[in-house]
Amino acid sequence: MAEPFEVRPLLAQPTPPPYEPLQVHPRVFTGPQCDRIVELGCSLPSDAAALEGEEGEATNDPSLRSSRTSWIPVRDDTEWIYRKLATVAERANRRYRFELTGFAEDLQFTTYDHPGAFYTWHQDGLDGTVGHRKLSLVVQLSDPGSYTGGDLELFATSPDPCADPQAEPPATDELAAARERGTVLVFPSFEFHRVRPLRSGVRHSLVC
Repeated sequence: MAEPFEVRPLLAQPTPPPYEPLQVHPRVFTGPQCDRIVELGCSLPSDAAALEGEEGEATNDPSLRSSRTSWIPVRDDTEWIYRKLATVAERANRRYRFELTGFAEDLQFTTYDHPGAFYTWHQDGLDGTVGHRKLSLVVQLSDPGSYTGGDLELFATSPDPCADPQAEPPATDELAAARERGTVLVFPSFEFHRVRPLRSGVRHSLVC
């Protein structure tokens, strides 16, 4: 019988995996599925991409963001997209271990369709009106050979985050993988990221 003062060891806790600011999940969507999403997104009403204001109001500032967005709600013909993204989010969250409850907003279909279209350094969520956002997912919908520029870049993984955004980013395996059609990029919403200016072509993406 153990003495009252005897200390019993706790069960060993699993060591959490090392932190990763960015995860690349390749080939989540097929080419035909990307085509379906682009066709759907282009059929919806779009507006100049807005920024969340301090009081929750949407504001437009072309010096910070220049693109167009439309919103894909949950419907019978879109539920499959949400299900695929939910599977990716759950898999990615094995590393981050956030308490996730689901999609609080419709999916954002974003189009960069003119030279110079961009989005400067920003966070998707941390506090205020977007404080509920924990994981950001970006689906690459366009063929990488159909546009130049327009690269998604994270501050934490950039070789030179202070470099001129107009400059060509250094070629890396991660950048090449991130541009592949059907790939989903996942990162905590507090990570600073940007979309470099588009130089030619059209880039479509899906963000949630």
